[in-house]
Amino acid sequence: MPKKLKILVSAYACSPNRGSEPGMGWNFVTGLSNFHEVHVIVEKRKWEEPILEYLKVYPELKANIRFYFIDKKRNKLLRKLWPPSYYWFYKVWQKNAYKLALELDKKENFDLIHQLNMVGYREPGYLWKIDKPFVWGPIGGLENSPWILLPAIGLKGFVFYAARNLINSFQRTFNRRPRKSINRANNRIIAATPENAKLIYEIWNKNSEVLCEVGKETQVKAFVNKRPKETKLKIIWSGQHTPGKNLPLLLKILKDVNFKYEVHILGTGEMTSKWKKTALKYGIENFCKWYGWLKRDDAINVMKLGDVFCITSIKDLTSSVLLEAISLGLPVITLDHCGFSHVVNKSCGIKIPIDSKQQIQSDFTEALQKIYQDETYRQELSNGAIKRSEYFSWDKKITQLNLIYQEVVNQ
Repeated sequence: MPKKLKILVSAYACSPNRGSEPGMGWNFVTGLSNFHEVHVIVEKRKWEEPILEYLKVYPELKANIRFYFIDKKRNKLLRKLWPPSYYWFYKVWQKNAYKLALELDKKENFDLIHQLNMVGYREPGYLWKIDKPFVWGPIGGLENSPWILLPAIGLKGFVFYAARNLINSFQRTFNRRPRKSINRANNRIIAATPENAKLIYEIWNKNSEVLCEVGKETQVKAFVNKRPKETKLKIIWSGQHTPGKNLPLLLKILKDVNFKYEVHILGTGEMTSKWKKTALKYGIENFCKWYGWLKRDDAINVMKLGDVFCITSIKDLTSSVLLEAISLGLPVITLDHCGFSHVVNKSCGIKIPIDSKQQIQSDFTEALQKIYQDETYRQELSNGAIKRSEYFSWDKKITQLNLIYQEVVNQ
């Protein structure tokens, strides 16, 4: 049992009924409250209501966790015209969180301070200035998107991700506050993926722990599907319909395969209409089923009847839907980069190297063909996926985080 600490956590996004960043914040702080006294600073406008409603139903959580809410100003029109303006208002929120943290520390005398989320490295906040043991992370966003994938995602996508690569390379090298936060004394840095850990060392000469920012959520009992020979291969794809999710890569591959399949596409977004036209152009529209956004339970019902899960994203950390897929026993075929490389191994999926456009399409086709033809192999991967998902349980993450806490406090 770890020593009980009094911890201050900055979790800008935190909610009991959401996934991604807010779900990550919630699972970390509530998991920590099983061992420590946790004080959490959260953005007010979005997350106060769901948190307080949850605490009415589960008041026992209040024994070891306290929430403090700070509103963040917004300008929706400005953000629509210039999306990076988000960071201007987010930075102000971080300054206000720092002021509150100073007041709370005088009263509570914290043992440790943790800058938890948002996960992106660009905004480390200001809590690192407080003279207490400090933890930052998991952090990500340092890696660039593979240049060879950009021409295939359309002009808008190419311009966006090419510009992001250039700006990202500049910011990670020259932004001063991330460097100061990482190099302050008595701290620990947590990277969301091994690739980010490598870049943290290359750019800032700092070792970091690797702790995936998302965890296993599914409580549904997983089972291994058995696909009768010669029946259709049920392919699952899920995500926001934006250029970076790169669904056309899978559609282009499927137009030339020589086996029976159906592809179940979850999600929606700005590219939905265009992608449907792409499926029509390739003559595969009758093999595609588009669901839009479903409630979580309904989405799980679609996924758990699948035979394989495909990931085509050109930029991500570790998608929460990937953890959902393997926890349901879905083998995964993914491009070999981002957080996918860390989660998927030979026991649960097939990783496609990113060397050339032609090679990617050829290897992806071959992987799908193997999954279709060799049902014994597919079932082995399915069993492996279920076992692999246990490695990313929230309990194991909290255990790892407790070890990090004890190290930095003892130092």
